[in-house]
Amino acid sequence: MVTGSTGCIGSHAVRILLDEGARVFGFNRSMPEDALSENYRHLTGDLSDPESVSLAVKEVQPTHVLHLGALQTPDCRDYPMRGLEVNLLGTAYLFQSCGKLETPLKRFVFASSSAVNGPRSLYGPEGVRPGDPYQPFNLYGYWKVAGEGMAQAFHQATQSSTVSLRLATTYGPGRDRGFTAAMTSAMKAVAKGEPFEIPYRGKEHYHFSRDVGAGFARAVIDPFEGYGTFNLLGETRPVDDFLAVLREQAGKLEMNAEGVGYSDDAEETPFVYGLNDDATRSAFPKMPKTSLEEGIRQSLVFFSA
Repeated sequence: MVTGSTGCIGSHAVRILLDEGARVFGFNRSMPEDALSENYRHLTGDLSDPESVSLAVKEVQPTHVLHLGALQTPDCRDYPMRGLEVNLLGTAYLFQSCGKLETPLKRFVFASSSAVNGPRSLYGPEGVRPGDPYQPFNLYGYWKVAGEGMAQAFHQATQSSTVSLRLATTYGPGRDRGFTAAMTSAMKAVAKGEPFEIPYRGKEHYHFSRDVGAGFARAVIDPFEGYGTFNLLGETRPVDDFLAVLREQAGKLEMNAEGVGYSDDAEETPFVYGLNDDATRSAFPKMPKTSLEEGIRQSLVFFSA
């Protein structure tokens, strides 16, 4: 069962799970745009409605759950009570319903975020490790902290293996919303021959969108026992590097990226970077990691088409 199954990460993850032979039940307020497979069935529902969640879990009787459904940072900022209902209470309703299953889950994977961490200066030279201190700078981050806590408590109560997987800046096909979607918007602008202004400077920790979907799928189906929190595979690069690679790859594809640059009021990014993924590579060796150069190239080809 995949919540948020029609979103950026969810749509990528669902396709990989289907390719791996899983029978997938999507749970989301919106229907998928395309017919995916005879092994896919969509359940329309709302995470903020406990009855909707309970009925879906009872009907599906899942063996594995991938919980991606959530409002992103801008929506949580602009509509805090709605964000609380979906991100916090919705997660609680899902864990509660899964705890009542006749057969305990084999795996529950919770989509967390690097927003649980604080400024990079808090952490050591080896990067931000999953066990390092929390220090969220917004409500979205605090709700992700709560989700990780619920995941650990669920494992203790049910003995179901449970994974919390954190990510930072996702870019590429499907990543159209949220503040950090600026990198994707820049690539789309290049593909359309339009200018675009990046609203921030500094460093980010980048994950190619197809890798993110694959990473979550691998966390669902690959061998793992117990409870763990992990950083999704990615790479830290300055935004300047992203723009330089974008211009390089655009040139190779006979596109023009000279219209992409910083806005006049661009400020230093508040985002956490330098996520250490040593534990992730050890626990889930099949997770893919696409280089920034290749990820940007594939994105430009996709958006151009």
